[in-house]
Order: sequence, then structure tokens, then C-alpha cells
Amino acid sequence: MTGGTDRRRTALASVILGGLMVVLGLVVLVQAVRLDNGDHVIGPATMPWVISALLVVVGALVALRSARDLGAWRDDPQTSPQDWKRAAVLLAVLVAFAVVAPYLGYVVSATLLFGTVAVVLGAPARLRSYAYGWCVAVVVFLVFDVVIGISLPAGPWGF
Repeated sequence: MTGGTDRRRTALASVILGGLMVVLGLVVLVQAVRLDNGDHVIGPATMPWVISALLVVVGALVALRSARDLGAWRDDPQTSPQDWKRAAVLLAVLVAFAVVAPYLGYVVSATLLFGTVAVVLGAPARLRSYAYGWCVAVVVFLVFDVVIGISLPAGPWGF
């Protein structure tokens, strides 16, 4: 595989990631609109608005820059079937996360999501990928549940 093909694949993956971030940001925005801060300036709806804005802005910037970079390698071969399979698996994992999170809880679902995404993207150590995924999921759960006061799906285990 040539260096140009590697750069093209990286740029294409970044365009897809940026697009998914924008879509996720819009989903978070729709959910944030449903929350109410009451009479407080900062309340339960504040953080989802911030996260939504960041997801949309960063996702758009990543997608636009990567699309520009992608145009620089037009002479390279088209994406391989492996690239499309990887993108399909990532989309399926994201949808599966949304479906199972209410039943398994955020920590378990997010651990599976983060670990599987890392493995699909080529992480060398599978067990370590899931361990890191669990650490990130626990930190996010604690920040939202304890610090911000927004309950994430707890699942049958309470986390």
C-alpha cells in the first residue's frame, strides 16, 4: 500500500468521523431542547447544549478539513471494500449502543462501544482497548451522574 493510499484512507475516515460527530451533535441538541433549566442559568440542560455545540463545530471542522485533504489525493485508487465494511461496522456498533444502553446501562454499553471501535480501527491490544473503554465510560458516568446531576441509564447493575 502506498503512502498516498494511506493518507487518502485516513482523510476519508476523518470525513466520516466528522460527519458522525455532526449527526451526534444534532441528536444531543434535540435531546437538550427537551430539558429544562428551570429558573437557573446553569442547570441540567446546560451541559448537553455545550456538548452539542462542541460536537457540531468540531465535527464540521474535521469533516471540512479532511474533505479538503481528500481532494488532494484524487489520483489514488478508490476506497476498498474493507473501508466500507469498517464504516458499516462502526455505524452498526453506534446503533447497537443506542439500542442496548437502556437495558445494559451506560457504563457497560459505552465500554462495549469504545472497545469495539478501538478494535475495529486497529488497536493492537483488544483487552486493553476494552479496559480503556471501561475507564472512560466510568469517568463520563461519574461526571454526569455525580458532578452534573444528570442520570445516565443505570442498567440492572446500577451503573
